[in-house]
Amino acid sequence: MNIIILQVLRGLYWLLQIASWAIVLRAILSWFMRPDVPVYSFLLRITEPLIAPFRPLAYKLTNGRLPIDLAPMFAYLVLIVLMNLLSRCMMLVY
Repeated sequence: MNIIILQVLRGLYWLLQIASWAIVLRAILSWFMRPDVPVYSFLLRITEPLIAPFRPLAYKLTNGRLPIDLAPMFAYLVLIVLMNLLSRCMMLVY
């Protein structure tokens, strides 16, 4: 039973890892690509549900004065915290 739980936690960890890399890649590519480029469009579709909940927070903190969107950074930080919690849970199960 512990092996099943460990494998599920590992799968969730890798899913969060892929999502965090997708957010980083999206942020970097946003400097160089237009939204209609297929690769960037794909990244927008898969990362927007993760980033969108943080937009109101980013707007409240900056009052819309910064020329950059801080929402991807907030989403990335939350993913890092979740990955850290999952890795600790994996140590407890193992």
